[in-house]
Amino acid sequence: MSNLQLARSAIERAQRWLQGATRALEDKRWDDVVYSSQMTVEHSVKSILIAFGIYFPREHDVSDIFEEMRGRGDIPDWFKGMVPEIAKAMSELAELRGLAGYSFEKGVNCNYFRDYAPEALKSAKRTHEACLRLLTELFMTGT
Repeated sequence: MSNLQLARSAIERAQRWLQGATRALEDKRWDDVVYSSQMTVEHSVKSILIAFGIYFPREHDVSDIFEEMRGRGDIPDWFKGMVPEIAKAMSELAELRGLAGYSFEKGVNCNYFRDYAPEALKSAKRTHEACLRLLTELFMTGT
């Protein structure tokens, strides 16, 4: 599988995580919103890194590597301007991922995430839209 095929698979998987996050918000499953939003951001960001052939460790938070995208000459300015926001969302959501996924182990119920869930989903949507747009503009035109 080529990097572009893998990147396309990653951005498509991110879309499915985003759909799950949206449905979880509708159902008031706040912890699921945060978990699915994190996965949306992670897969969206990794789709970009994969498309550019950039190695990243198998970790949930690769925001430090993603931040380096700002220095590339082959990235449009509109995307470079979004890199800090996306990196921040990735780092923030990765930090909450474990608690969102395993809150029962900590005695935390899903309402703990009620106020943050809409913000998490908003960040996930913005990240996914930006990454999909970049992939489409640079690599998927005419496919």
